[in-house]
Amino acid sequence: MERGANDWWPKFSKNEYQRRYDALRQAIAERGLDCLAIYGAPLFFGTDPGAPNLVYLSAYAPGLHGYVIFPREGDPTLAIYVAGHLANARGLSVIADVRAGTDLPGIVRERVRELGCGRGKIGIVGNFAWSNASVPLEHFQSLKENLPDARLEIVTEWYEQHRLAKSQEEIEFIAAGAAICDRAFDAFRQMAAPGVTDVALHNEALRVVHALGGRIAFGHVGSTPMRDPDMTYPGFYPTNRVLQRGDAVMTELTGGFGGYFGKLYTTSFIGPPVPAYRVMFELAAESYRQLIAAIKPGVRGRDLAPALAGTAAAAGYKSLSFITGWSTYNSRPVLFSRRAEAADWEFELKAGYCLNVAGWVVDRDERMGVWVGDTVVLTESGLCRLHRSPVADLEANVLGG
Repeated sequence: MERGANDWWPKFSKNEYQRRYDALRQAIAERGLDCLAIYGAPLFFGTDPGAPNLVYLSAYAPGLHGYVIFPREGDPTLAIYVAGHLANARGLSVIADVRAGTDLPGIVRERVRELGCGRGKIGIVGNFAWSNASVPLEHFQSLKENLPDARLEIVTEWYEQHRLAKSQEEIEFIAAGAAICDRAFDAFRQMAAPGVTDVALHNEALRVVHALGGRIAFGHVGSTPMRDPDMTYPGFYPTNRVLQRGDAVMTELTGGFGGYFGKLYTTSFIGPPVPAYRVMFELAAESYRQLIAAIKPGVRGRDLAPALAGTAAAAGYKSLSFITGWSTYNSRPVLFSRRAEAADWEFELKAGYCLNVAGWVVDRDERMGVWVGDTVVLTESGLCRLHRSPVADLEANVLGG
């Protein structure tokens, strides 16, 4: 067995990590930085450890939190909090220099000084720009106080821009994650029937993903009666509600490893859908298909506004359709038909970008909703769907009732 082989993080080639390191060092030099301190901590409540910005360079996520100190010149260092995890971290990470201690800012400070960067410009990379999660305030204050001659700059969004375009190796891992996610949805569809709970469906998807060597970022599941609905978004924490004939079931399922996930947005029905849900499903599916047809390299966010709007309004409904980046967790672009004022309308799509695309339609009172969507990747020749699940096929989503 390969040293460090595991189900938590993909084992990319040495050339892949060299590509990342070389590109990042060039970017650091162009920005006038001397080194980066890249913070990582868990995300959401899934079984994947999170810490996407740190994992990108280390192939390891600390159990609580930690840093990668990445210099413009010299070797990177991984700093973790729990000393008891040190041997495991050294066995898994691609970074040779792994250190542990409860004074994480102190480890960062000492390594910065060792590198001769104590009077330099240090870029601070937070955990996850999408959630506006940066380093702990106490850490930032400690670094400022104990590196008084250094200049600290928050560069999280800048850093994440440099990992948006995926290499061929990364795309292969995302495709593998999508295949795992499809298998989980297969199991979900087989199990969904009257008498089954929302959380049981979640647990079955989780079981299948783990059996295939994967992990989940999260797995939303929710259900509601179609004739008295109260759901436009599935439950982040699935409940013990029992499915009945005449229910609509929404999911947001993920599957993969190391942040390289497929994702499915699905709406299914326990028995034939009532007319309003049938109409909404077709509107959401139409918006999804229009977006799939319109997305290609060189297109800007504003070019996709008509497909995001769709024809829901003309039919008496609202469109919440969206496109979001999916570069090991959420990333740019963020294109929501609802939040037009905050959308990345000038963002240009490029080959290698991984996206989540969903048609999402709700009624005017926002008590009933349907979404359909999945993960895609852009290539030089256009868009490539990574999933085989029939998310936009109404009849395929009428389940055991």
